[in-house]
Amino acid sequence: MDSEVEVSEKDHDHPPHLLNDRFYEHANQPRNIGGIPKAEGKATGLGVCGDSIEIYLSIRNQAIVNIGQVPHGCTYTVTCGSAVSQLVTGKSLEEALRVTPDAVAAELGGLPEDHMHCASLAVNTLGEAIDDYYRKIWGNREEAAQ
Repeated sequence: MDSEVEVSEKDHDHPPHLLNDRFYEHANQPRNIGGIPKAEGKATGLGVCGDSIEIYLSIRNQAIVNIGQVPHGCTYTVTCGSAVSQLVTGKSLEEALRVTPDAVAAELGGLPEDHMHCASLAVNTLGEAIDDYYRKIWGNREEAAQ
């Protein structure tokens, strides 16, 4: 289920020296775009600015084997979704839950302070997708016990 990236007109002008090649690489070629059919965990997060990110997870042996992300918003939201997806692919769920907005910014070579909320949006949505996975497996255990 491939989706196109939606970029809003809300991008702010920042001096080019605040952004670097890693940022532009994620902006021009965002990683892991699109949903995942039959995802074990999924979530949609809405940011304070109105942007959103959908995250889809395939999980095996308590590790993220595939992640899909569909950002809707500014270039910063797109790059943060891409960075989160790259940071957690192949990681255990425990490791993925330790990813912070600062780690996302570091993956991008830095973010302007007024766009750190985009990194928080990506990280929080990842956490919600992992929570969705746990609710599903714990719910199945509770149903099986009845």
